[in-house]
Amino acid sequence: MVKTFSIFFIITFCLPWNMMAQEEEKEAQSIPPIGILRAEESYIYLDSIEKKMIFLQPLKLMTINRENNIFLTLGGEYRARIEHYTNENYTDRDLTYYSQRVNLHASLMLGTKFRLFGELYSGYVTDNENIFLESDEIDLHQGFLEWKPINSSSFKTTVRLGRQEIGYGASRIVGIREGPNMRRSFDMARVIIQKNNSSIDLLYGKEVDISPFSFDNKSNIFKSDVSNPSFWGAYYRRPFLGDIGKLDLYYFGFYSNLSRFNDVAGTETRHSIGARSFGTKGRLSYNTEIIIQWGELGNSDIFAYNIETDWKYTIIKNGWKPKLGIKADWSSGDQRAGDGKVGTFNPIFVNPAIYSLAAVNTPANITSLHPNFTFYPMEGLTIYLDYAFIYRTQSNDGLYTPPRFLTREANGIRTKHIGDVFGLQVSYEINRNISFDLRSSYFIASEFIEVSGDSENIFYIAPTVSFKF
Repeated sequence: MVKTFSIFFIITFCLPWNMMAQEEEKEAQSIPPIGILRAEESYIYLDSIEKKMIFLQPLKLMTINRENNIFLTLGGEYRARIEHYTNENYTDRDLTYYSQRVNLHASLMLGTKFRLFGELYSGYVTDNENIFLESDEIDLHQGFLEWKPINSSSFKTTVRLGRQEIGYGASRIVGIREGPNMRRSFDMARVIIQKNNSSIDLLYGKEVDISPFSFDNKSNIFKSDVSNPSFWGAYYRRPFLGDIGKLDLYYFGFYSNLSRFNDVAGTETRHSIGARSFGTKGRLSYNTEIIIQWGELGNSDIFAYNIETDWKYTIIKNGWKPKLGIKADWSSGDQRAGDGKVGTFNPIFVNPAIYSLAAVNTPANITSLHPNFTFYPMEGLTIYLDYAFIYRTQSNDGLYTPPRFLTREANGIRTKHIGDVFGLQVSYEINRNISFDLRSSYFIASEFIEVSGDSENIFYIAPTVSFKF
């Protein structure tokens, strides 16, 4: 009798609760994560969900009119970070400061064809000397009008006019600037054409300069005699080799009225074509990208290139799922001074944290090898270890820091070894809204740094907490 009652109890009560828990878990897993590019988020799916599934759900899809075709979405982020340098910039100077970023955005959908998006940014830093890209009282970070003249399930066209964020591929040439406190945006016109699983972006615009006071960030998009670089191009994405991977093909143009690489300075017009292939096959994930550049800098001709590979292999599929990886970067440098040629690769709008948040090096005249190891001790927790060997590609070219600044000239120094870097990144997504990130690196200066100036080893650590809604 007791046994029969127990079975009845399990079937009648426990099994339905278990099924409900599984169903809720499936629903939670189907909810898209909060994106890096907040303007790309859509919460239309909430219109068909009755119960509360996400934090501050009433703010994510507010109906404005009786016809139920005008919606307002509100969101934002608070990010706090402490940064510490021991021997900052190879000197014996130690530096510790706190920075925070607050941003609020609103997306107003006007039917299925039009949308208005706006985002305000405010940045604060305790170090008054280190305010470049770190401090801004308040400013319009994004503000654009979006129009979708064609909006079917298999074919879409989107036109965006105004200030907006962009990021393409693996951030080798156009990346989101997430290292410094203030992110990058552009005043631009962009057309996005999507057909099934393929898409192409067409764009023209100028980078927005960050200034520390209220509403003073400008791109001077209609002026040619200013320092803001102009930027234009096309980016095409499509599936590749069936379900194995994807292929990106692109062209970007870049103009600056003042650039300097090695021994040449002046106006720069540079063109870049690139191809990126990436995907996953079984335990292997891969990313390979090739970029070729040409153009003019002053009276000199440009020819440069960049080749990058990033491959990872999952050793064990269970438990911590450890991955062993190897990353290699080969960015061209200038072969000789005074020959009327520029061979230094220009990473243009690269993510400055591409090697580490410390932003010691950028992929210009750099050859590097990065063996790395990734594992996942628990759900939401990722630990990444990296050791990099970094050399100058050409001994007649100098050392550059993000995004493309020449900081140490060659000065006849023949040795190429810049240094080695040990990197650590710990990322923990506590839930959909709260995340913790700790990044640290230890740069061991080698012969070129020792001979060319200050050469202290650099230790850097930056714990970051982010709350998004």
